Amino acid sequence: MRLLGRRDHTRFALRVKLLRKGPSQAVEEVLNRLEEEGLLNDQAVALQRALNRRQRGLWGDRRIVQDLKRLGIDARMIPGVLEQVNREKKEEQSLQEAIEMWVGRSGRPQAAPQLKKLFDRCVRLGYVPDLVRKQLAPYFQKINWED
Repeated sequence: MRLLGRRDHTRFALRVKLLRKGPSQAVEEVLNRLEEEGLLNDQAVALQRALNRRQRGLWGDRRIVQDLKRLGIDARMIPGVLEQVNREKKEEQSLQEAIEMWVGRSGRPQAAPQLKKLFDRCVRLGYVPDLVRKQLAPYFQKINWED
């Protein structure tokens, strides 16, 4: 209960922590009881985590999926979570915010190396390269490719 009092955990994460303290059969019984009482809910944890990453971290779908899998969220649950996240804040909108933030800090890309840095940053945030190219199209048109 102390672990759940500090923050929400996925079933997987809580199992890992509890297995350090007791046998697996007892751990599974505790986890089942917590789920029955509504104190352990992977769906809610996944949704909250994904929304947080989209809104604060400006993460794309690919990186959110990786993060949820790392947390031990059931892969069958992830598409539904992404659908809900995209209803709250579309991936394209988040990408545009990430681009605007980068441009605000580093300035408008004037040369190919700067544009590549911006492109690479967006891909690392979990956006599909095709979507990044589409959003960066205005910048590609204004780059001096001769330099």
